[in-house]
Amino acid sequence: MDPELIRLANDIANSIANKIRGEDKNRLRKNIGVGADGTPTKLIDKMAEDIAIEKIQESPLPVNLLSEEIGFMDFGGIYTIILDPIDGTRNAVRGIPFYAVSVAIGKDRLKDTEYGIVINIPTGDTFFAEKGKGAYLNNHRIISPQYIPKKPLYSIMMSENIPEFIFDNHIRSLGAASLELSLVAMGAIDCFVCTKEYLRITDLAAGTLIVREAGGFVYDIEGRELDMNLDVTERTSVIASTNERMIFEILEVIK
Repeated sequence: MDPELIRLANDIANSIANKIRGEDKNRLRKNIGVGADGTPTKLIDKMAEDIAIEKIQESPLPVNLLSEEIGFMDFGGIYTIILDPIDGTRNAVRGIPFYAVSVAIGKDRLKDTEYGIVINIPTGDTFFAEKGKGAYLNNHRIISPQYIPKKPLYSIMMSENIPEFIFDNHIRSLGAASLELSLVAMGAIDCFVCTKEYLRITDLAAGTLIVREAGGFVYDIEGRELDMNLDVTERTSVIASTNERMIFEILEVIK
């Protein structure tokens, strides 16, 4: 895709990460309204989103913006920047060092995503992928391991229909989907599970591309390869893994 679009996405992600990293988290936890996705907007989210809007307006490229706080902004572009300004806001405002900025570039649907970048703001670790060109962590190629450990490590968003056999394994619940997907891509986590329809395109666009470009798999709990519209009001379930067989084992138990 156009290298200038990739540069714009990287500029947005890095500018947000650098700004938020230096801010007083106590000040940023204040609620200032309700976002386009229907959830409360905190000052930290609004500050990050404002950076993205400014960068897009300054750019000569015609590119739209879809963000969980402001919704869709039409700048007459073929491509859309899909932004989660702060993924893991609760972690951020409580001082838990696991939250990210997630930026993707696509057209009409999740499957159209052509580029994605996820930055772990506290650490600066940067995951990115371009469609057809692989996935990377800090400029080093990452490939999802295809073996299944004897006791897999799951990251789970808890709900009432989690398969019981998972509880015989190692479980984490980390609170930032884009980062959890990125950890699946590199094999640090074997499977990320959200069985309820909770996650949005802004949570998933960059991370899903990173998983798939690393050789991993992302489905919903109906057993379909994950796809969805560019719409922040639409929500979905997710099961992502380094190994497709693990996904279908979970789906079989759920059904």
